[in-house]
Amino acid sequence: MQPSHTIPHDPGNPLAGVLDLAREFQPAWEARPLAERLACVGRLRGLLVRHNGELTRIACAELGKAPQEVLSADIMVLAEACRYLQRHARRLLAPRRVSWRDTPWIMFRSRVWVERKARGVVGIIGTWNYPYFLAGSQMLQALVAGNTVIFKPSELAVQCSALMIDLFHQAGFPPEALQALPSRREYGAHLASAAVDHLVFTGSLPVGRLVAKAATENMVPCTLELSGCDALVALDDADPELVARAAWFGAVINRGQTCVATRRVVATAKMLEKVEPILARIIQGVEPFPLVQPAEGLKAHRLAVLAVGQGARFVGMPPSQPAEGGVCPPLVLAGARPDMDICRQALFAPVLCLVEARSEAELVAVESACPLSLGVSVFSLSTDKALQVAARLRGPNIGINEVVITAGHPATPIVARGASGWGSTQGDEGLLELTLPRVIYQAPAGAKTFRPHLDTVPVGGKPLQDLTGLLEALLRLAHGGTIAIRLGALVSLPAKAWQYWRAGRQTD
Repeated sequence: MQPSHTIPHDPGNPLAGVLDLAREFQPAWEARPLAERLACVGRLRGLLVRHNGELTRIACAELGKAPQEVLSADIMVLAEACRYLQRHARRLLAPRRVSWRDTPWIMFRSRVWVERKARGVVGIIGTWNYPYFLAGSQMLQALVAGNTVIFKPSELAVQCSALMIDLFHQAGFPPEALQALPSRREYGAHLASAAVDHLVFTGSLPVGRLVAKAATENMVPCTLELSGCDALVALDDADPELVARAAWFGAVINRGQTCVATRRVVATAKMLEKVEPILARIIQGVEPFPLVQPAEGLKAHRLAVLAVGQGARFVGMPPSQPAEGGVCPPLVLAGARPDMDICRQALFAPVLCLVEARSEAELVAVESACPLSLGVSVFSLSTDKALQVAARLRGPNIGINEVVITAGHPATPIVARGASGWGSTQGDEGLLELTLPRVIYQAPAGAKTFRPHLDTVPVGGKPLQDLTGLLEALLRLAHGGTIAIRLGALVSLPAKAWQYWRAGRQTD
Protein backbone atom coordinates (compact mmCIF):
# COMPACT_ATOMS: atom_id res chain seq x y z
CA MET A 1 0.00 0.00 0.00
CA GLN A 2 1.43 3.37 -1.08
CA PRO A 3 0.16 6.70 0.25
CA SER A 4 -2.87 8.10 -1.51
CA HIS A 5 -2.03 10.63 -4.20
CA THR A 6 1.39 9.02 -4.53
CA ILE A 7 3.29 9.63 -7.73
CA PRO A 8 3.68 6.43 -9.77
CA HIS A 9 7.15 5.05 -10.36
CA ASP A 10 8.58 6.35 -13.65
CA PRO A 11 12.25 5.46 -14.25
CA GLY A 12 12.51 7.88 -17.15
CA ASN A 13 11.29 10.90 -15.20
CA PRO A 14 11.87 10.28 -11.47
CA LEU A 15 9.75 13.12 -10.13
CA ALA A 16 7.21 12.91 -12.98
CA GLY A 17 6.03 16.52 -12.83
CA VAL A 18 5.76 16.59 -9.05
CA LEU A 19 8.05 19.58 -8.68
CA ASP A 20 6.26 21.51 -11.40
CA LEU A 21 2.88 20.92 -9.77
CA ALA A 22 4.17 21.86 -6.33
CA ARG A 23 5.77 25.05 -7.64
CA GLU A 24 2.70 26.02 -9.66
CA PHE A 25 0.32 25.53 -6.73
CA GLN A 26 2.50 27.10 -4.03
CA PRO A 27 1.62 30.79 -4.55
CA ALA A 28 -2.10 30.02 -4.35
CA TRP A 29 -1.60 27.93 -1.22
CA GLU A 30 0.41 30.66 0.49
CA ALA A 31 -2.18 33.24 -0.54
CA ARG A 32 -4.89 31.43 1.38
CA PRO A 33 -5.58 33.02 4.78
CA LEU A 34 -3.51 31.57 7.59
CA ALA A 35 -6.76 30.84 9.42
CA GLU A 36 -7.74 28.51 6.60
CA ARG A 37 -4.46 26.61 6.80
CA LEU A 38 -4.76 26.38 10.58
CA ALA A 39 -8.30 25.04 10.21
CA CYS A 40 -6.75 22.05 8.42
CA VAL A 41 -4.43 21.63 11.42
CA GLY A 42 -7.40 21.56 13.76
CA ARG A 43 -9.18 18.95 11.66
CA LEU A 44 -6.03 16.82 11.55
CA ARG A 45 -5.84 16.98 15.33
CA GLY A 46 -9.35 15.58 15.55
CA LEU A 47 -8.58 12.88 13.00
CA LEU A 48 -5.60 11.73 15.08
CA VAL A 49 -7.98 11.12 17.95
CA ARG A 50 -10.61 9.34 15.87
CA HIS A 51 -8.09 7.16 14.05
CA ASN A 52 -5.67 6.52 16.91
CA GLY A 53 -6.61 2.84 16.98
CA GLU A 54 -5.82 2.37 13.30
CA LEU A 55 -2.63 4.42 13.55
CA THR A 56 -1.49 2.32 16.48
CA ARG A 57 -2.39 -1.00 14.89
CA ILE A 58 -0.48 -0.25 11.68
CA ALA A 59 2.64 1.02 13.51
CA CYS A 60 2.67 -2.07 15.74
CA ALA A 61 2.27 -4.42 12.76
CA GLU A 62 4.77 -2.68 10.50
CA LEU A 63 7.45 -1.62 12.98
CA GLY A 64 6.91 -3.92 15.96
CA LYS A 65 6.08 -1.05 18.29
CA ALA A 66 4.18 -1.38 21.56
CA PRO A 67 0.74 0.30 21.56
CA GLN A 68 1.51 2.59 24.50
CA GLU A 69 4.70 3.68 22.76
CA VAL A 70 2.86 4.64 19.59
CA LEU A 71 0.28 6.61 21.55
CA SER A 72 2.74 8.43 23.82
CA ALA A 73 5.70 9.02 21.51
CA ASP A 74 4.02 9.40 18.11
CA ILE A 75 0.32 10.24 18.14
CA MET A 76 0.05 12.36 21.28
CA VAL A 77 3.15 14.45 20.53
CA LEU A 78 1.92 15.07 16.98
CA ALA A 79 -1.44 16.18 18.38
CA GLU A 80 0.42 18.50 20.76
CA ALA A 81 2.32 19.94 17.80
CA CYS A 82 -1.02 20.62 16.10
CA ARG A 83 -2.34 22.46 19.13
CA TYR A 84 0.82 24.52 19.49
CA LEU A 85 0.58 25.69 15.88
CA GLN A 86 -3.07 26.58 16.34
CA ARG A 87 -2.18 28.71 19.33
CA HIS A 88 1.03 30.38 18.17
CA ALA A 89 1.46 30.30 14.37
CA ARG A 90 -0.34 33.62 13.92
CA ARG A 91 2.04 35.34 16.31
CA LEU A 92 5.14 33.77 14.81
CA LEU A 93 4.23 34.45 11.19
CA ALA A 94 2.84 37.96 11.72
CA PRO A 95 4.70 40.93 10.19
CA ARG A 96 7.07 42.68 12.61
CA ARG A 97 7.02 46.47 12.59
CA VAL A 98 10.40 48.12 13.14
CA SER A 99 10.28 50.88 15.74
CA TRP A 100 11.23 54.41 14.70
CA ARG A 101 13.63 54.42 17.66
CA ASP A 102 15.73 51.82 15.85
CA THR A 103 15.71 53.70 12.54
CA PRO A 104 18.95 55.42 11.40
CA TRP A 105 18.79 59.15 10.71
CA ILE A 106 19.18 58.74 6.96
CA MET A 107 15.93 56.73 6.94
CA PHE A 108 13.99 59.47 8.72
CA ARG A 109 10.23 59.28 8.08
CA SER A 110 10.44 55.76 6.66
CA ARG A 111 8.23 52.84 7.67
CA VAL A 112 9.88 49.42 7.86
CA TRP A 113 8.48 45.99 8.61
CA VAL A 114 9.62 42.39 8.24
CA GLU A 115 7.32 39.71 6.86
CA ARG A 116 7.69 35.94 6.97
CA LYS A 117 7.27 34.36 3.55
CA ALA A 118 7.19 30.69 2.66
CA ARG A 119 10.36 29.27 1.18
CA GLY A 120 8.38 27.73 -1.67
CA VAL A 121 8.63 23.98 -2.27
CA VAL A 122 9.95 21.97 0.67
CA GLY A 123 11.21 18.43 0.22
CA ILE A 124 10.96 16.17 3.28
CA ILE A 125 12.75 12.83 3.39
CA GLY A 126 11.02 10.95 6.16
CA THR A 127 12.31 8.49 8.70
CA TRP A 128 10.65 5.38 10.12
CA ASN A 129 11.42 5.20 13.84
CA TYR A 130 8.73 7.74 14.80
CA PRO A 131 6.79 7.78 11.53
CA TYR A 132 3.90 9.99 12.64
CA PHE A 133 5.57 12.50 14.95
CA LEU A 134 8.79 13.34 13.11
CA ALA A 135 7.58 13.53 9.52
CA GLY A 136 4.12 14.72 10.55
CA SER A 137 5.34 17.73 12.55
CA GLN A 138 7.76 18.71 9.79
CA MET A 139 5.03 18.56 7.15
CA LEU A 140 2.65 20.52 9.38
CA GLN A 141 5.10 23.36 9.90
CA ALA A 142 6.00 23.54 6.22
CA LEU A 143 2.35 23.62 5.15
CA VAL A 144 1.24 26.13 7.78
CA ALA A 145 4.07 28.44 6.70
CA GLY A 146 2.62 28.40 3.17
CA ASN A 147 4.99 25.97 1.51
CA THR A 148 4.00 23.07 -0.66
CA VAL A 149 5.56 19.75 0.35
CA ILE A 150 7.02 16.82 -1.53
CA PHE A 151 7.32 13.94 0.92
CA LYS A 152 9.44 10.86 0.43
CA PRO A 153 8.29 8.20 2.94
CA SER A 154 10.69 5.73 4.49
CA GLU A 155 10.71 2.38 2.74
CA LEU A 156 10.45 0.84 6.22
CA ALA A 157 7.24 2.67 7.18
CA VAL A 158 5.16 2.50 4.01
CA GLN A 159 1.85 1.66 5.69
CA CYS A 160 2.28 4.26 8.44
CA SER A 161 3.11 6.94 5.88
CA ALA A 162 0.16 5.97 3.70
CA LEU A 163 -2.30 6.43 6.53
CA MET A 164 -0.73 9.67 7.72
CA ILE A 165 -0.80 11.26 4.26
CA ASP A 166 -4.41 10.17 3.85
CA LEU A 167 -5.33 11.84 7.14
CA PHE A 168 -3.59 15.06 6.06
CA HIS A 169 -5.68 15.09 2.90
CA GLN A 170 -8.85 14.29 4.81
CA ALA A 171 -8.06 17.25 7.05
CA GLY A 172 -8.19 19.55 4.03
CA PHE A 173 -4.57 19.90 2.99
CA PRO A 174 -4.86 19.82 -0.82
CA PRO A 175 -3.17 16.97 -2.73
CA GLU A 176 -1.34 19.62 -4.75
CA ALA A 177 0.09 21.09 -1.53
CA LEU A 178 1.19 17.71 -0.13
CA GLN A 179 2.44 15.11 -2.58
CA ALA A 180 4.00 11.79 -1.63
CA LEU A 181 6.66 10.08 -3.68
CA PRO A 182 7.00 6.30 -3.82
CA SER A 183 8.85 4.92 -0.82
CA ARG A 184 11.54 3.32 -2.98
CA ARG A 185 14.97 4.29 -1.66
CA GLU A 186 16.18 5.90 -4.90
CA TYR A 187 13.44 8.51 -4.63
CA GLY A 188 15.25 9.95 -1.62
CA ALA A 189 18.26 10.59 -3.87
CA HIS A 190 16.01 12.07 -6.55
CA LEU A 191 14.43 14.46 -4.06
CA ALA A 192 17.79 15.43 -2.56
CA SER A 193 18.99 16.34 -6.06
CA ALA A 194 15.84 18.22 -7.06
CA ALA A 195 15.68 22.01 -7.33
CA VAL A 196 13.38 22.46 -4.34
CA ASP A 197 13.61 25.55 -2.15
CA HIS A 198 14.42 23.76 1.10
CA LEU A 199 15.14 20.18 2.12
CA VAL A 200 14.52 18.47 5.45
CA PHE A 201 16.19 15.14 6.16
CA THR A 202 16.03 12.98 9.28
CA GLY A 203 18.28 9.94 9.30
CA SER A 204 21.81 8.62 9.59
CA LEU A 205 25.07 10.55 9.29
CA PRO A 206 26.34 8.69 6.17
CA VAL A 207 23.11 9.34 4.27
CA GLY A 208 22.96 12.87 5.65
CA ARG A 209 26.34 13.61 4.09
CA LEU A 210 25.05 12.41 0.73
CA VAL A 211 21.89 14.49 1.06
CA ALA A 212 23.87 17.62 1.96
CA LYS A 213 26.24 17.11 -0.97
CA ALA A 214 23.38 16.62 -3.42
CA ALA A 215 21.50 19.66 -2.12
CA THR A 216 24.62 21.81 -2.39
CA GLU A 217 24.82 21.15 -6.13
CA ASN A 218 21.57 23.10 -6.54
CA MET A 219 22.37 25.61 -3.75
CA VAL A 220 19.39 24.25 -1.80
CA PRO A 221 19.47 25.02 1.94
CA CYS A 222 18.68 22.05 4.13
CA THR A 223 17.87 21.00 7.66
CA LEU A 224 19.63 17.83 8.76
CA GLU A 225 18.65 16.01 11.92
CA LEU A 226 21.05 13.11 12.11
CA SER A 227 21.90 10.59 14.80
CA GLY A 228 23.39 11.22 18.20
CA CYS A 229 25.30 9.37 20.88
CA ASP A 230 23.74 11.20 23.80
CA ALA A 231 25.19 11.27 27.27
CA LEU A 232 23.70 11.36 30.74
CA VAL A 233 26.12 13.32 32.94
CA ALA A 234 25.60 12.36 36.59
CA LEU A 235 27.07 14.55 39.32
CA ASP A 236 28.18 12.91 42.54
CA ASP A 237 25.11 14.11 44.45
CA ALA A 238 22.63 12.64 41.93
CA ASP A 239 20.18 9.92 42.95
CA PRO A 240 21.81 6.70 41.62
CA GLU A 241 18.46 4.92 41.38
CA LEU A 242 17.06 7.70 39.21
CA VAL A 243 20.24 7.84 37.12
CA ALA A 244 20.12 4.10 36.43
CA ARG A 245 16.40 4.00 35.60
CA ALA A 246 16.54 7.12 33.42
CA ALA A 247 19.62 5.87 31.57
CA TRP A 248 17.98 2.50 30.96
CA PHE A 249 14.80 4.14 29.71
CA GLY A 250 16.79 6.44 27.43
CA ALA A 251 18.79 3.52 26.05
CA VAL A 252 15.92 1.16 25.25
CA ILE A 253 12.95 3.41 24.46
CA ASN A 254 11.68 2.28 21.06
CA ARG A 255 14.10 -0.65 21.54
CA GLY A 256 17.06 1.71 21.23
CA GLN A 257 15.97 2.99 17.82
CA THR A 258 15.94 6.68 18.76
CA CYS A 259 18.27 9.42 17.56
CA VAL A 260 18.31 11.07 21.01
CA ALA A 261 18.70 7.77 22.89
CA THR A 262 20.98 7.73 25.94
CA ARG A 263 24.16 5.89 24.98
CA ARG A 264 26.62 7.00 27.66
CA VAL A 265 26.48 7.56 31.41
CA VAL A 266 29.36 9.90 32.24
CA ALA A 267 30.16 10.05 35.95
CA THR A 268 32.92 9.59 38.48
CA ALA A 269 33.83 6.15 39.85
CA LYS A 270 31.99 7.04 43.05
CA MET A 271 28.67 7.38 41.18
CA LEU A 272 29.23 4.52 38.71
CA GLU A 273 29.89 2.09 41.57
CA LYS A 274 26.33 2.78 42.74
CA VAL A 275 24.71 2.83 39.30
CA GLU A 276 26.21 -0.40 37.92
CA PRO A 277 24.57 -2.87 40.35
CA ILE A 278 21.22 -1.15 39.87
CA LEU A 279 21.53 -1.57 36.11
CA ALA A 280 22.56 -5.20 36.57
CA ARG A 281 19.35 -5.76 38.51
CA ILE A 282 17.25 -3.93 35.92
CA ILE A 283 18.50 -5.85 32.89
CA GLN A 284 18.27 -9.25 34.54
CA GLY A 285 15.72 -11.34 32.69
CA VAL A 286 15.04 -8.74 29.98
CA GLU A 287 14.34 -10.42 26.67
CA PRO A 288 16.20 -9.44 23.48
CA PHE A 289 14.64 -6.56 21.58
CA PRO A 290 13.37 -7.05 18.02
CA LEU A 291 14.91 -4.46 15.68
CA VAL A 292 13.57 -3.09 12.43
CA GLN A 293 17.11 -3.10 11.01
CA PRO A 294 18.86 -6.31 12.09
CA ALA A 295 22.20 -4.99 10.84
CA GLU A 296 22.15 -2.38 13.60
CA GLY A 297 22.09 -5.11 16.25
CA LEU A 298 25.02 -6.90 14.63
CA LYS A 299 26.96 -3.63 14.42
CA ALA A 300 26.29 -2.83 18.07
CA HIS A 301 27.34 -6.30 19.19
CA ARG A 302 30.54 -6.07 17.13
CA LEU A 303 31.44 -2.72 18.71
CA ALA A 304 30.60 -4.03 22.19
CA VAL A 305 32.88 -7.05 21.74
CA LEU A 306 35.60 -4.73 20.42
CA ALA A 307 35.22 -2.52 23.50
CA VAL A 308 35.49 -5.54 25.81
CA GLY A 309 38.70 -6.45 24.05
CA GLN A 310 39.94 -2.93 24.83
CA GLY A 311 39.18 -3.15 28.54
CA ALA A 312 35.43 -2.69 28.98
CA ARG A 313 33.21 -5.39 30.46
CA PHE A 314 29.57 -6.41 30.14
CA VAL A 315 27.25 -5.62 33.03
CA GLY A 316 25.51 -8.86 33.92
CA MET A 317 25.88 -12.00 31.86
CA PRO A 318 27.69 -11.56 28.52
CA PRO A 319 24.95 -11.35 25.88
CA SER A 320 24.81 -13.69 22.94
CA GLN A 321 25.30 -12.38 19.40
CA PRO A 322 22.10 -10.96 17.91
CA ALA A 323 20.23 -13.42 15.77
CA GLU A 324 19.84 -12.93 12.05
CA GLY A 325 16.11 -12.57 12.63
CA GLY A 326 16.67 -9.11 14.10
CA VAL A 327 16.54 -9.49 17.89
CA CYS A 328 19.27 -7.86 19.96
CA PRO A 329 19.91 -8.32 23.70
CA PRO A 330 20.58 -5.20 25.76
CA LEU A 331 24.28 -4.33 25.59
CA VAL A 332 25.35 -2.57 28.80
CA LEU A 333 29.06 -1.97 29.23
CA ALA A 334 31.06 -0.79 32.25
CA GLY A 335 34.60 0.50 32.00
CA ALA A 336 34.02 2.10 28.59
CA ARG A 337 36.33 4.91 27.52
CA PRO A 338 35.59 8.02 25.43
CA ASP A 339 37.94 6.90 22.66
CA MET A 340 36.15 3.59 22.06
CA ASP A 341 34.13 3.37 18.87
CA ILE A 342 31.00 2.35 20.76
CA CYS A 343 31.14 5.73 22.55
CA ARG A 344 31.65 7.71 19.34
CA GLN A 345 29.28 6.22 16.79
CA ALA A 346 25.55 6.43 16.21
CA LEU A 347 23.75 3.18 17.02
CA PHE A 348 20.14 2.13 16.59
CA ALA A 349 20.15 -0.69 19.14
CA PRO A 350 19.76 -1.06 22.93
CA VAL A 351 23.26 0.05 23.97
CA LEU A 352 24.42 1.82 27.14
CA CYS A 353 28.03 2.52 28.21
CA LEU A 354 29.28 3.59 31.63
CA VAL A 355 32.14 6.03 31.07
CA GLU A 356 34.26 7.16 33.99
CA ALA A 357 35.56 10.68 34.56
CA ARG A 358 38.37 11.11 37.05
CA SER A 359 36.57 14.02 38.74
CA GLU A 360 33.47 16.15 38.40
CA ALA A 361 35.65 18.80 36.78
CA GLU A 362 36.41 16.34 33.95
CA LEU A 363 32.77 15.42 33.21
CA VAL A 364 32.32 18.00 30.46
CA ALA A 365 35.56 17.06 28.69
CA VAL A 366 34.64 13.37 28.71
CA GLU A 367 31.16 14.08 27.38
CA SER A 368 32.53 16.34 24.63
CA ALA A 369 34.94 13.70 23.31
CA CYS A 370 32.17 12.32 21.09
CA PRO A 371 31.83 14.11 17.72
CA LEU A 372 28.04 13.64 17.69
CA SER A 373 26.01 16.33 19.42
CA LEU A 374 22.25 16.10 19.69
CA GLY A 375 21.29 15.95 23.35
CA VAL A 376 22.77 15.60 26.81
CA SER A 377 21.22 15.27 30.25
CA VAL A 378 22.60 16.44 33.60
CA PHE A 379 21.46 14.76 36.81
CA SER A 380 21.97 16.31 40.25
CA LEU A 381 19.99 16.96 43.41
CA SER A 382 21.10 20.59 43.07
CA THR A 383 19.48 22.39 40.16
CA ASP A 384 22.04 25.18 40.44
CA LYS A 385 24.94 22.74 40.09
CA ALA A 386 23.27 21.00 37.17
CA LEU A 387 22.71 24.31 35.38
CA GLN A 388 26.33 25.33 35.96
CA VAL A 389 27.49 22.13 34.27
CA ALA A 390 24.91 22.52 31.50
CA ALA A 391 26.28 25.98 30.69
CA ARG A 392 29.63 24.38 29.81
CA LEU A 393 28.21 21.63 27.61
CA ARG A 394 28.13 21.98 23.82
CA GLY A 395 24.94 19.95 23.31
CA PRO A 396 22.07 22.01 21.83
CA ASN A 397 19.31 20.01 23.59
CA ILE A 398 19.89 19.73 27.33
CA GLY A 399 17.69 18.05 29.93
CA ILE A 400 18.06 18.52 33.66
CA ASN A 401 17.16 15.30 35.51
CA GLU A 402 15.34 14.00 32.43
CA VAL A 403 16.15 12.15 29.21
CA VAL A 404 14.69 11.74 25.70
CA ILE A 405 11.14 12.99 26.31
CA THR A 406 12.36 16.59 26.27
CA ALA A 407 12.49 16.25 22.46
CA GLY A 408 8.70 15.94 22.37
CA HIS A 409 7.91 19.40 23.77
CA PRO A 410 6.00 21.22 21.00
CA ALA A 411 7.25 24.68 22.01
CA THR A 412 10.95 23.85 21.83
CA PRO A 413 13.12 23.06 18.82
CA ILE A 414 15.08 19.91 18.18
CA VAL A 415 18.48 21.33 17.29
CA ALA A 416 21.34 19.49 15.59
CA ARG A 417 25.02 20.40 15.83
CA GLY A 418 28.37 19.01 14.70
CA ALA A 419 28.25 15.56 13.16
CA SER A 420 24.59 15.33 14.21
CA GLY A 421 23.59 17.81 11.50
CA TRP A 422 22.41 21.39 11.48
CA GLY A 423 19.25 23.44 11.72
CA SER A 424 16.09 23.11 13.78
CA THR A 425 12.82 21.28 13.55
CA GLN A 426 9.78 21.73 15.81
CA GLY A 427 8.94 24.69 18.01
CA ASP A 428 9.10 28.35 17.03
CA GLU A 429 12.53 27.99 15.45
CA GLY A 430 11.46 24.99 13.40
CA LEU A 431 8.50 26.88 11.94
CA LEU A 432 10.55 29.98 11.17
CA GLU A 433 13.28 27.88 9.54
CA LEU A 434 10.73 26.97 6.87
CA THR A 435 10.16 30.64 6.07
CA LEU A 436 12.28 33.49 4.73
CA PRO A 437 12.22 37.04 6.08
CA ARG A 438 11.18 39.74 3.61
CA VAL A 439 11.89 43.38 4.41
CA ILE A 440 9.48 46.10 3.24
CA TYR A 441 10.95 49.60 3.36
CA GLN A 442 8.48 52.41 2.66
CA ALA A 443 9.89 55.91 2.12
CA PRO A 444 7.96 59.14 1.48
CA ALA A 445 6.91 59.56 -2.14
CA GLY A 446 7.74 63.24 -2.70
CA ALA A 447 10.85 64.22 -4.65
CA LYS A 448 11.62 67.07 -2.20
CA THR A 449 11.57 64.93 0.94
CA PHE A 450 14.64 64.53 3.15
CA ARG A 451 17.07 62.34 1.19
CA PRO A 452 20.62 63.63 1.75
CA HIS A 453 22.14 60.41 0.39
CA LEU A 454 20.99 61.38 -3.10
CA ASP A 455 23.41 64.31 -2.95
CA THR A 456 26.47 62.09 -2.40
CA VAL A 457 26.75 61.07 -6.07
CA PRO A 458 27.38 63.33 -9.12
CA VAL A 459 24.34 64.60 -11.03
CA GLY A 460 25.05 66.29 -14.35
CA GLY A 461 27.72 68.95 -13.95
CA LYS A 462 26.64 70.06 -10.48
CA PRO A 463 29.34 70.05 -7.80
CA LEU A 464 28.93 67.53 -4.98
CA GLN A 465 27.73 68.92 -1.69
CA ASP A 466 30.10 68.53 1.22
CA LEU A 467 28.12 66.65 3.84
CA THR A 468 31.12 65.89 6.06
CA GLY A 469 30.20 68.39 8.77
CA LEU A 470 26.57 67.28 8.93
CA LEU A 471 27.52 63.59 8.97
CA GLU A 472 30.09 64.07 11.73
CA ALA A 473 27.58 65.97 13.86
CA LEU A 474 24.99 63.22 13.41
CA LEU A 475 27.57 60.55 14.23
CA ARG A 476 28.56 62.29 17.48
CA LEU A 477 24.93 62.93 18.42
CA ALA A 478 23.88 59.30 17.95
CA HIS A 479 26.97 57.49 19.16
CA GLY A 480 29.11 59.85 21.21
CA GLY A 481 30.50 58.10 24.26
CA THR A 482 29.77 60.93 26.71
CA ILE A 483 26.96 63.40 27.34
CA ALA A 484 29.33 66.27 26.60
CA ILE A 485 30.07 64.92 23.12
CA ARG A 486 26.40 64.45 22.35
CA LEU A 487 25.42 67.89 23.68
CA GLY A 488 28.16 69.50 21.61
CA ALA A 489 26.86 67.72 18.50
CA LEU A 490 23.29 68.79 19.29
CA VAL A 491 24.38 72.42 19.58
CA SER A 492 26.27 72.32 16.27
CA LEU A 493 23.64 70.37 14.34
CA PRO A 494 21.30 73.28 13.38
CA ALA A 495 24.16 75.20 11.78
CA LYS A 496 25.35 72.12 9.88
CA ALA A 497 21.81 71.40 8.67
CA TRP A 498 21.38 75.05 7.59
CA GLN A 499 24.60 74.88 5.58
CA TYR A 500 23.39 71.70 3.88
CA TRP A 501 20.01 73.25 3.03
CA ARG A 502 21.51 76.47 1.66
CA ALA A 503 24.01 74.57 -0.45
CA GLY A 504 21.20 72.50 -1.90
CA ARG A 505 19.18 75.63 -2.76
CA GLN A 506 22.15 77.18 -4.52
CA THR A 507 22.73 74.16 -6.75
CA ASP A 508 19.07 73.85 -7.80
